[in-house]
Amino acid sequence: MKQETLLHIWRFTDGKPGHQNQSLGLVEAIKKRVSCLIHEWEIPPSLIQRCKWRKDWKAEVKKLPQPHLIIGAGHRTHPMVLRAQRQCGGKSVVLMRPSLPLSWFDLCVVPQHDQVKLRSNVMQVRGVLNSITASGEQKLSQGLFLIGGPCRHVDWSDELVVEQIERILKSSPSMQWILTTSRRTPASFLKHLADKCHAANLTVTPVSETQSGWVAEKLACSKQVWATSDSVSMLYESITSGASTGVLNVPWTTSGKLRNGLDELIQTKMVTTFSDWNSKQPLPPPSASLAEAERVADWITAQWFTKLQAQPHL
Repeated sequence: MKQETLLHIWRFTDGKPGHQNQSLGLVEAIKKRVSCLIHEWEIPPSLIQRCKWRKDWKAEVKKLPQPHLIIGAGHRTHPMVLRAQRQCGGKSVVLMRPSLPLSWFDLCVVPQHDQVKLRSNVMQVRGVLNSITASGEQKLSQGLFLIGGPCRHVDWSDELVVEQIERILKSSPSMQWILTTSRRTPASFLKHLADKCHAANLTVTPVSETQSGWVAEKLACSKQVWATSDSVSMLYESITSGASTGVLNVPWTTSGKLRNGLDELIQTKMVTTFSDWNSKQPLPPPSASLAEAERVADWITAQWFTKLQAQPHL
């Protein structure tokens, strides 16, 4: 394929898994539509490191073709997105609401719950983008628990979460369940789970024992997924996978955009809370499909790169 038919994408990351997942989801969706060449850089956390890094980066990009598209997720990436655009050209895209003026970017992809006023360069999405796709290969006999942990938005309780897990396991003895944790999950949770729950149909895999892509792999084959209410991004990933999605209740202590986003999912029946769940009935699937990274990729390629839409990058 000739070089000019490639879409050159520059992707800036800040090393945070959640932000990396967002931009990766968009890049992967674009690759299904257009042949791409991707260049990626992780921006160091400290100012001192960044000064040297920028010098090395400037020398490196002199050898690269000009980008068509520059993507960043996370506030640390936004200045570099603008610097790269000013120096090398291309369209700038930021994921999540930027701290810099929205008008400085060609496209701002922001969650609906951020309540950003619509304008020509703002695209609202449900939740945050992710790299999950609906596989259609979920196994009826497999389920997944995704456990978060304490944060300033919730009143975390090991006992409350374990009690809900026990009831779900008892109601589905023929299913095989996998439980994984997150970086926020306290060590006390796994201890309490081991002390109180002895179900033969539960396998525990702590986050420390998982590799990159592990959750996506399990979502692809799990028919039912339960996630704690503080893990809003995991809920959106589960919905995107097409799995029936339940919310393990953890009391909220604050109001705000995350809670508003969860409330919207509940009201539109995209998820089912534990308190609304009927243990004698199957957990209902989401009321609609969700593929926000695909939708954003459709818009970008249709608006800016119709001449480059050719053989997808495999």
